[in-house]
Amino acid sequence: MAADAQNNENSEKLVDQIIEKVKKLNVDQQQFVLRQLQKFEFLERREFQRFRCDNLYVGFDVDGSVTRELVLDISEGGIFVKFSETLPVGQKISLTFADMDGRTQYRINSTVIRKIGNGAALVFDGDNAQQRLKIKTIMHTVSQIGYLIDE
Repeated sequence: MAADAQNNENSEKLVDQIIEKVKKLNVDQQQFVLRQLQKFEFLERREFQRFRCDNLYVGFDVDGSVTRELVLDISEGGIFVKFSETLPVGQKISLTFADMDGRTQYRINSTVIRKIGNGAALVFDGDNAQQRLKIKTIMHTVSQIGYLIDE
């Protein structure tokens, strides 16, 4: 019982510290933290299937600077890309995907959620029906040219 009481007290102190830190953030940063915390609800399982494609590239627009990067894996939730630049977590990025014939381009808003080695994990913002439809269209193409990653 004493150990449980100590754990509860430590947990309450930790929660208080987190709340104080979040209060000092601006609204955009608070919304980002909230989105990250909400992702823990799905930590035990992936929400979407991931695919690997050998030759899938995405256009990156970071504050007006455009580059083209290799996608290492992709799901309806986001992508992991090989990326040489340092991108801070929370950075907003506009992505451009081309369809199979290259005639149609889809722009998707995303946010950097993690930097690992020479890659970056980005979550699709999919914050409206039009964005979600674009993501589903891209994933339809990917499911035809890529292969499913076994977890």
